[in-house]
Amino acid sequence: MSPSMARRIYRFLLFCFCASHVLAADTLYQGGDSLNSSITLVSKNGLFTLGFTRLGSAESNASYLGIWYNNDTSHPFWLANRGKPIADNSGVLAIDGSGNMKLTYSGGHPVEFYSSQSSASNITASLEDSGNFVLKDENSGSQQVLWQSFDFPTDTFLPGMKLGINHRTGHTWSLMSWLSDLVPTPAGAFTFEWDTNGTELVIKRRDVIYWTSGPLRSNTSFENFFLNAGDLNFSFINDSNADEDYFMFTVSANQFTPQGQRNFSMWQLRYDGSIADRSTGRVYGGSTCKGNNTDGGCERWSGPACRSNRNSFELRSGSFVSTVPRKDDYNSSLSISDCMDICWKDCQCVGVTTRGNNANNTGCTFYYGSFTPDPSGRSVQYHIIVQEELFLRHDTAGKGNWVLIVLAFVGFVSMMGLAGLLWYLRRRRLREKDLIELLTLDSTNDTLELENDGNRGHNLTIYSAATIMAATNSFSADNKLGQGGFGPVYKGILPDGREIAVKRLSRSSGQGLVEFKNELILIAKLQHMNLVRLLGCCIQGEEKMLVYEYMPNKSLDTFIFGKLIMPSYYKVNGSLFLKGFGLG
Repeated sequence: MSPSMARRIYRFLLFCFCASHVLAADTLYQGGDSLNSSITLVSKNGLFTLGFTRLGSAESNASYLGIWYNNDTSHPFWLANRGKPIADNSGVLAIDGSGNMKLTYSGGHPVEFYSSQSSASNITASLEDSGNFVLKDENSGSQQVLWQSFDFPTDTFLPGMKLGINHRTGHTWSLMSWLSDLVPTPAGAFTFEWDTNGTELVIKRRDVIYWTSGPLRSNTSFENFFLNAGDLNFSFINDSNADEDYFMFTVSANQFTPQGQRNFSMWQLRYDGSIADRSTGRVYGGSTCKGNNTDGGCERWSGPACRSNRNSFELRSGSFVSTVPRKDDYNSSLSISDCMDICWKDCQCVGVTTRGNNANNTGCTFYYGSFTPDPSGRSVQYHIIVQEELFLRHDTAGKGNWVLIVLAFVGFVSMMGLAGLLWYLRRRRLREKDLIELLTLDSTNDTLELENDGNRGHNLTIYSAATIMAATNSFSADNKLGQGGFGPVYKGILPDGREIAVKRLSRSSGQGLVEFKNELILIAKLQHMNLVRLLGCCIQGEEKMLVYEYMPNKSLDTFIFGKLIMPSYYKVNGSLFLKGFGLG
């Protein structure tokens, strides 16, 4: 190898080393160091890059100093000069000998980040692994933070950032959306804020509440905003003290996190008023708020009386008839959300879109006539105002008729079901009323004197089904005393400690309420000191039960026949016979 060739290789390797050293640097030093369109800073973890990038349409040469994630330059999450785009490659970021950090460019006023009150000799600005660009005084013992990008967020919220207010300085932390998907100017229609009074996240459109998250319910969820269902765990922090009142979030891995995945997330406030999380893909607010709805945290839009709760915005593909009047507004500071708000407040406006000849998707075109839907969805999309009960008119007539028929049928079935339920409840109330009347007739309501026990009288008691179920342990097999011709008999204990025997009459007996009432009267009149005493009854639907006094020493019939049989009777030619006793 010739000496000249060796020198070329050495120079090439030295160039590559220097270039890689510059590209890998994460810190800008005071004096001498500067950042221009050909140099970037990269955080040590490799996630974030600080540098100059171009935004906007292909015709635009606007350059911005920004920080982006994973080389995604299409939408930097922080911009230093949102309102001062640089028309060429003349932008330079540097820390001068006095310790001032500023962005300078040809043909415009500098963007000053920090102005030192006294001469400092060891100031550095580093891009940290959190994505925060921090200016520090290295001479101070604690490396005092002089300025940081997290204190001046643009449209994106990262872990470690704050939303809220610093009470000592009066400085507030909030996000402001881009004006459109191509224009990052801080004149966007929406802000994302922390409501310190309601302890909730709020999206506002031109200072009017557009969407709310609902109050913070725990350190992981809001009523209308939740993220903990994916590969990361989110923790929400609300700190309120004398100095600050703010909201912050952090993320960590969970059992579903793929091995090697970075634990990072960011929430972007889009130009349409939605808040979107990068890691989960979930979106809240935005197009889900259509003007009239209040679900999912949306706020109903204010407007004239012509906009009722039946009206809403829909994004539809189609066109307007060419002869229909239209109006253009060339104001480049109007976003599509501003255009929709103007149309909503104009009773004659039926549709709106951004001006088609505007490369930055700003300005408005309003329509005042008939809209022609495009079933293929290939034509231009418009935000049109529809009325919910007339929404079927955009479909074919046959399809609309079928839907109406189905809705009518469902309504008819629902009405019939409701009528049946009301009839059943009324019948049940009447049945209970008849039962009470039957059981409170003279024969059962009056005191029944026992023939051989004249020193005391007894009334029949109506027991509830719940009392009987509790007393018999839900008719447990362990409580069963025997089986008679008219049904089983169970032992029970009332709440007052009295022991009872419950005769559960068979449903197949065919007895009605009148017959059952007569049976109660007859058994009550037959009370005798040698017979089991009837205490009362219980009726629940088709269930009919007789409640007797329990005889712990059994009955005479038990000793004669070897089986416990509760008193029952039957009729033969009009005569009454007690079963098991042979009395007529």
